[in-house]
Amino acid sequence: MVLTPNQQVQVAKALPARKSTMRAQYGRQNNTGRQLPKSKMQRPQPKRAPARRGPVNSIPRSLGFAFDAFDKRHMPLDELTAPYTTTNFINTMEFSSAVAMDQVVVVCPRKLFRQESYLGPMTDFIAMRYDASETVSVNTATLQTIRSPIIDQPAQAATDTHLSVRARLHNMSVKLECLGTNTGLYPPGAVYIGTVPCIETGSNSTAAGESLTIKTAWADDSIMVGYIKSVSAAHLIDKPVILHSAVAENTSYKAWDDMVVPSTGAALGSLPFSTSLEPIVIYIPRAGAGTTAVNYRITIGQQWCSRHPHNIMLRSTQKQHPASPPSEWHKALSSVKDIGEHLLQSAGNSAMDILTARMRSAYVNPARTLGNVPFID
Repeated sequence: MVLTPNQQVQVAKALPARKSTMRAQYGRQNNTGRQLPKSKMQRPQPKRAPARRGPVNSIPRSLGFAFDAFDKRHMPLDELTAPYTTTNFINTMEFSSAVAMDQVVVVCPRKLFRQESYLGPMTDFIAMRYDASETVSVNTATLQTIRSPIIDQPAQAATDTHLSVRARLHNMSVKLECLGTNTGLYPPGAVYIGTVPCIETGSNSTAAGESLTIKTAWADDSIMVGYIKSVSAAHLIDKPVILHSAVAENTSYKAWDDMVVPSTGAALGSLPFSTSLEPIVIYIPRAGAGTTAVNYRITIGQQWCSRHPHNIMLRSTQKQHPASPPSEWHKALSSVKDIGEHLLQSAGNSAMDILTARMRSAYVNPARTLGNVPFID
């Protein structure tokens, strides 16, 4: 046991009874110090600087909200524009299938004039339901129309009502669900839903020139190329389909339009479709027998950008939005297409698959039933 010079001095100064104890303590200390080389001795870690937060206006990494009209978050364009305000609206359309009639619903903003000749204005009609056997013409009839609240839905007058509001539709989404049947039976049939890059209406369309029906021009052609796909009514009871529209044409999508309310004499079913966002087309084939009808609900989400020259209260809500980085904007455009395809593919379960699952659940737990139909959560 080797002691350091300082330790030897301390031991010499100590009382005789303490010297052996001190030698043993110093020896243990010296042996402990030799166990770990200096290179491996623990050293105090330097303090790390706290992580810096990103800027407040940075775009979230997840871009799923970018074209979701049910989400109030707003992703600005990749170009800087003048201040504007953003508003989200919800419209609903409820209807039933028919035994002897195919139906088509088109969710898309309508212009007052055809876009190849005029820049605007835009109407507040956002969705219409048609008898699919109607011919596309200058005076196409409708079964039901839905107006957006963007200009408070003023009543139609004898002449067109022009307003000073300028607007553009930034996002448009649809949620399609089945509400069951009026007889409580298992819902038969299926519907077709999807986004279509372009469809035409009015007297200047090819469909009107060839006297095509709405079913042929807007449904059959889109089904054949895979734009709209079938979803069973039974599937829509448990799992509604939510679909977001993507940009169809950049120029018209970024354009601002004056708003107008068409006159009472206007042929609403023949108003030209806006080419800004892809129209969402829903085709409801005839289904049921006798008095049985399948009930559906369509929820339409919209996010509008608007400017208000003469309404001081609304004008005060306008603000400057920073432009989105082009790379992030293009990622968002790509993601909305990928998400839409995935949703439609996963929604293609047949009614028999869902019926089998319900019957299996009822066999395991017979008490969980709803009327004559097995019920599962």
